[in-house]
Amino acid sequence: MKRPFKEVPIAIWSTKAYENHRVEQYSADAGSSTLPLKRHYFQVKKTIIMLPIALLIGSLFACNGIKNAANINVDIPYTTQVNVPDVPGYTTGVALPAGGVDLPSVTVGYATNSQTYMSQYGTAANMVVSVTVKSMSIQIQSPAGQNFDFLDNIQIYMSAKGQPEVLAVSENSIPKGSTILNLTPNPELNLKNYFVQDTIYMRIAGHINAVPVAGEQLNINSVFHLVANPLK
Repeated sequence: MKRPFKEVPIAIWSTKAYENHRVEQYSADAGSSTLPLKRHYFQVKKTIIMLPIALLIGSLFACNGIKNAANINVDIPYTTQVNVPDVPGYTTGVALPAGGVDLPSVTVGYATNSQTYMSQYGTAANMVVSVTVKSMSIQIQSPAGQNFDFLDNIQIYMSAKGQPEVLAVSENSIPKGSTILNLTPNPELNLKNYFVQDTIYMRIAGHINAVPVAGEQLNINSVFHLVANPLK
């Protein structure tokens, strides 16, 4: 005698229901309690899901570290000369008024050669992060035997095409008998927009207590520090 046909409904399982079924089947096969195995099942599943995420986050941090390590950090030296200007109405040996006078400012321009340097180090203007004055010194080149006793303080301002004049370095305390001045750079000044121009202009100003020797020539040595990202 044939058994009556019994229609079996097709169950549409959710992902959660399917997972519970797999856990129960796994528990039945193992012949143990469902709860510990169920917990173990989901712990393994969570580990499998979290592992790729952890690897992705790790790779992002690694890439960032590589990028920082690849930054270009180089010193770029410049040298220029300038003559100390005459003081109108005064000559060497003539006493100045009490308290001294301001030294007439003098401006000198020098080529940055920025395109050459950026090409040499494999970077470009839009990849430059910062350019700062690392150091600047001034030495009396001629006449021989002179010192900076005539100078009370000095300021050097920088400008470039399309860029405002800014105070780049200064020195407010001049030791007596000095033949070389090591000036103090402005640590917060970023000159990247100046460096990428063809020419940087330096305007030298100061205050004097005596008239310097006529025709005194100064040698200015500066070191700029370039930080940039590479093109590749």
